Amino acid sequence: MKRKYADRQDWRRVLERDFACRRLRSDEFNGHVTLISIHQISEPLVVQMQNRDLCLADQGYVWMQHFPEGEHYAVTTMFNAEREIIQWYVDMTKRNSLSGEGIPYWDDLYLDLVVFPDGSYVIKDEDDLSEALRSSAITEEDFVLAHRTLNGLLHQIETGAHWIWNHSKKHLDWMLERN
Repeated sequence: MKRKYADRQDWRRVLERDFACRRLRSDEFNGHVTLISIHQISEPLVVQMQNRDLCLADQGYVWMQHFPEGEHYAVTTMFNAEREIIQWYVDMTKRNSLSGEGIPYWDDLYLDLVVFPDGSYVIKDEDDLSEALRSSAITEEDFVLAHRTLNGLLHQIETGAHWIWNHSKKHLDWMLERN
């Protein structure tokens, strides 16, 4: 299982950035919110998804991450330079926590969900999750947790009930005004 940190210090394509981390307690969310503002990048990050090229990182883009308390997922909301949502990338996690330096991290359970502003979505890395189970990198309990978390999120997406789809822009404004 891989531990990943919100400040993404190993992200080599981003040459200059700002990083902020705040604790948020509100009616819709309890946990940590981070923001990476990309100022200079060696080359844009472009991926192909749903038969189209999506630019996920470039100069002026921001990535906001939510680490909800007591949940087994972390959500990265990717905004372009005009502050339009490109996508939400949801990592299923064994745990979300803070490093000794106060940087949020997640222990990645391989299974991911990409949600687009139109409500469509793509489930990613199911084969990686299965391989992690076969190779004993995760337990059967971790495998079940990843799928249970994914299924709960899919239900919330389909009903429009998840807080992230309704509050991302508000949380971005909150993070930007505090920076």
